[in-house]
Amino acid sequence: GFHGIVIPGTLRDSIFVLEGLLEQETGLNPTEIMTDTAGASDLVFGLFWLLGYQFSPRLADAGASVFWRMDHDADYGVLNDIARGQSDPRKIVLQWDEMIRTAGSLKLGKVQASVLVRSLLKSERPSGLTQAIIEVGRINKTLYLLNYIDDEDYRRRILTQLN
Repeated sequence: GFHGIVIPGTLRDSIFVLEGLLEQETGLNPTEIMTDTAGASDLVFGLFWLLGYQFSPRLADAGASVFWRMDHDADYGVLNDIARGQSDPRKIVLQWDEMIRTAGSLKLGKVQASVLVRSLLKSERPSGLTQAIIEVGRINKTLYLLNYIDDEDYRRRILTQLN
């Protein structure tokens, strides 16, 4: 359990971590949240970023992760071979206001993170809002991965926090 609730196996534990953060009534103001690999998804990276948190999961196989590029035609130098995914920033632009409203609703406690995620993932065809949050998450996750792979001290700090 976390934050006084039992976490079901059907939703990623990171959503309940986010819920606990948003509902906490302490003077603490964390900026970075560490979880195990199982808590990682593009949607989760996007939600954490929209709320001002850096989501930092320990990744069991970071090398198998998809790295996303913003511009298909851009030369990313040595990163060209690993930047296999193509992000679509237009989705973000089209849904920006709705993403900010959603983040505000979460921050103000008008909706719980677990309820929101269930709603976002209920359809086989993701809504425009869901797709936009995923796109934001892909960009944030790529930046995180580059730092995670490049910085051994950062990886060690994440591992230390989890142990």
